Amino acid sequence: MFLVTIMTIIACELVVLMFAFIFQAIPLKNYTEKMSKIQLSLSIVATLLGVFVYFYLKTNYSSGVFDKSKWDTELAKLFIFGYCWCLVASSLRFFYEKKAEYTEETFRLMADEYKIVKEFNLTMGDYMYMPNVKAYCEFGKGIMVFTGRMPEHEVDGVFKCRMLKDGIYECLSYEVATNDYKKISLSNIIISVLFILLAIDVALLIIWISQIPGFNMGGIAHFVKSLSFFLFGAALFNLYKGAKGILAKFMFGFSIFVIIMSIIIFFK
Repeated sequence: MFLVTIMTIIACELVVLMFAFIFQAIPLKNYTEKMSKIQLSLSIVATLLGVFVYFYLKTNYSSGVFDKSKWDTELAKLFIFGYCWCLVASSLRFFYEKKAEYTEETFRLMADEYKIVKEFNLTMGDYMYMPNVKAYCEFGKGIMVFTGRMPEHEVDGVFKCRMLKDGIYECLSYEVATNDYKKISLSNIIISVLFILLAIDVALLIIWISQIPGFNMGGIAHFVKSLSFFLFGAALFNLYKGAKGILAKFMFGFSIFVIIMSIIIFFK
């Protein structure tokens, strides 16, 4: 039981870590060169751990060790499905970037030379693995899309980008040129904190599934439920905050409702 719990926690935390890198909650130098390799490596290790847990469960399930837990081979398969989904997406990104040739450019823009627009869009970045473009801006040479960290508002800055296709660039990193704007914004700190909470949430969920003796399973279940609602609402809030469109406004309101529900659940 202990081995299955530890291996599953490690695998899930590797997936959380992978998404933290993808959304740049963890700073990474030479993001372009390293990200696809890191993403693929983490997803491979997580998948191997998931496969190990499945066969361990299948081999030892009849011994009765897991009778008091929520574990079974079907649940283990569900975890493997999640790991494999990450592995396939990571592999596509790795080989797509390895095959493609990108031209990196650096743009120095003043605050009045571009306008940030938040719009939920699945295809603007022209990237098959990209879950969404968080925002984009139009400037003299075309469109710059933001998929990770981005300024809270228009500032004088230097933007390092790579050209996805003619007239469309992906912003890899930026440096603020003005003295009155903090380089590490409040939103970036909040995203980092949310990933830390997600890591805690995942670990507690696995402990609850294992029903490890000595832990208050009722308290853990209550806390995980509340925290999961909060993280889901916070993710929607961050995604749709300031975005255009009726659907975006609706989802933004829904995110606030979910966050309020998480608070009610916690104090209930």
